[in-house]
Amino acid sequence: MTTEYPDILGDLVEAQQRFEVNGVHYQMALDPETICPGETSFLRIWLQNCWNVPVVVVITLDLATAPSATLWVLQKRTEVPLEAAEVGEVNIPIASAVEILPGPHRVSVTIGASCQTRGLYIRSQKTTGMLDTSVLGFTTGLSLASSVGLGFVAHSAPRQELTLQVKGASRPVPPPDLTPTYLSHWVVADLLVQGKAQQYVNEQRLFLLTKLNRPALYRAFFEESQRRFAETSLPLHVGEAIFLAKVLTYAVEYFFQRLEWQDAILVPAYTLAYRYGLAVYDPVPLVTCADYPRMVRLAISLSFGLLRRHLGRDPWTLPEQLAVADLVTSRVDKGGNLSAEFLYLPLVLGGLMSASQVQMPGEDLAHSLDLLDQARRKRTADLTENPELVTLLEQLLQSARSHGAT
Repeated sequence: MTTEYPDILGDLVEAQQRFEVNGVHYQMALDPETICPGETSFLRIWLQNCWNVPVVVVITLDLATAPSATLWVLQKRTEVPLEAAEVGEVNIPIASAVEILPGPHRVSVTIGASCQTRGLYIRSQKTTGMLDTSVLGFTTGLSLASSVGLGFVAHSAPRQELTLQVKGASRPVPPPDLTPTYLSHWVVADLLVQGKAQQYVNEQRLFLLTKLNRPALYRAFFEESQRRFAETSLPLHVGEAIFLAKVLTYAVEYFFQRLEWQDAILVPAYTLAYRYGLAVYDPVPLVTCADYPRMVRLAISLSFGLLRRHLGRDPWTLPEQLAVADLVTSRVDKGGNLSAEFLYLPLVLGGLMSASQVQMPGEDLAHSLDLLDQARRKRTADLTENPELVTLLEQLLQSARSHGAT
């Protein structure tokens, strides 16, 4: 094998247990998995070429409903050319007839891959990774696989069986566009940008860590959070901004605690800088402003993980956690209205659980908690529809007060 290329698939989808065919890693899912008669689902297939030469991936579908033709696609065979080391995503629409019977419907998918020329592997079939993810709620979309590595194993499997659930009343809809689409997520040229970022981080690490101290992080996150959430039509009260800044600062410090984890924060931020021509001298605005949406997503994942550790269970499922992360990250990145429920769940909860670990010099934690309590009371009408959130918030406020009193 030649030089190891970063694992991109693990950043796009949960892929610690993934599949492989002739040197191409893949994951697939139906989105959504449940539809009403007449609706369309999408077969999403994430592909990662592990060769240093181009490959052609052939996707063949067997819908198992013929000859009744209650499920159909534009074409049962789709060819996807991938460049050397390329990573991308195929979306194949699967339409249903309004007369389709409720219940499970099998979708069989066969994957084949072939190279036109001989090549070398540039990605492993398994790795242990360097990051202990036990405290994280999820790893998707955090740039952890490509920056520090997540453990995975690729299992050889040329065929997958998926199940599409059909239930509910029929919903006649306009004829969908059934054309398969492809989105490229990563090509070799991206490696050059990341390599430049990695080199800068390696050379300047001590300087960067000194600049990214707790007061600087907290102050910048406090200010940037107020700006970002104002653009979501959710202006922050002071108490909310305090505990949001706490959990964001905690997220950075969590990864800074071990040398081998630091690149999870630094390399993606500097990759952004080199990709978009941003100034590289001061890391604070890069981490807290340019990379703010990813920092929020990291904080959300850590908050869900802290909740799991606090309660001994996951109060929300992984799909629910990812849906919250997708929504909040999108809003703070692109704007759009956001309910207060998704500020408190899980970010303010995470801020409460990390409050004692991220205290500022001279801070009166009891006063900070009073400010949050005042903010919470002003949000009563917005939070009452989620009683489990309100109960958790009360418990964690009381716990933080007790901890602060000791």
